[in-house]
Amino acid sequence: MNKFIYAMTIVAILGLTSGCNPYNNEGEGAATGGALGMLAGGIIGHQSHDTAAGMLIGGAVGAVTGAAVGSTIQKPVEEEPAPVVVAPAPMPQTTYAGDTVTVNVPNSNGSYTAVVLKRSGNGYVGPQGEYYEQIPTTEQLQAMYGK
Repeated sequence: MNKFIYAMTIVAILGLTSGCNPYNNEGEGAATGGALGMLAGGIIGHQSHDTAAGMLIGGAVGAVTGAAVGSTIQKPVEEEPAPVVVAPAPMPQTTYAGDTVTVNVPNSNGSYTAVVLKRSGNGYVGPQGEYYEQIPTTEQLQAMYGK
């Protein structure tokens, strides 16, 4: 009976000191395999009248086997949700105020250049004195004022 208590104490100490890493199944496999091996070894050892030796041998073989099996099993890794990226609302392209028209021309860096056109007769005059017969398109102004 003392051999049985001694064997159980050793198994309990091994079970308590074997850490279980959430990213690695070796520890869990070793603990489970050791416990099952010890149980099987105890039963087999009891048949041959040496229960403690059977438990120790079965526990050691089970722990090694369990660690080998546990190392081949991968636990699913929880993925963090992707951050939500909120894009700024685009600026209005064209605004009208009295005799002026402001066209926001997009730049390559995501900013805008405000181009103010003044009404002149039936057309519009740009900041550099250029004349347009009608309100120019954003693409026309981007060629001249875009950055």
